[in-house]
Amino acid sequence: MESPFHPSASSSAITARPSAVKNIESWEEFTEHFMKSEYKLVVLVFMAPWSEPWKLMKLTVERMASGLKSEEAEVGMLSVDRFKILGRLLRVEALPTFVLVKKRRAVARVVGVNREDLQSSINKHLTPSSSR
Repeated sequence: MESPFHPSASSSAITARPSAVKNIESWEEFTEHFMKSEYKLVVLVFMAPWSEPWKLMKLTVERMASGLKSEEAEVGMLSVDRFKILGRLLRVEALPTFVLVKKRRAVARVVGVNREDLQSSINKHLTPSSSR
């Protein structure tokens, strides 16, 4: 099995679908992204380019995002340096923190380098709810 952290693997995975992860840079972009959670799962990735744990998870997140159907889910990255207040509101205390949002509500949170929990949470919340 190829390691997701092998340096040569990262460029091919990222260029295969460059829009798989949306880099959110403004409050307007965040609002637009967040509003989409009414219809699909939105994974908000709070990260910092200088964070070693984020560097370990970056390729995994890219690969997971590439495997998601755009009508079911999307992934957005937010820099904690740029979105400090939002990070505080969502209790982001470690990096990376993944906040899964559905119907404009946080439905799950995964903290740190925890690939299995992240994939499990995404899979769980991709399933349409039986109610409504």
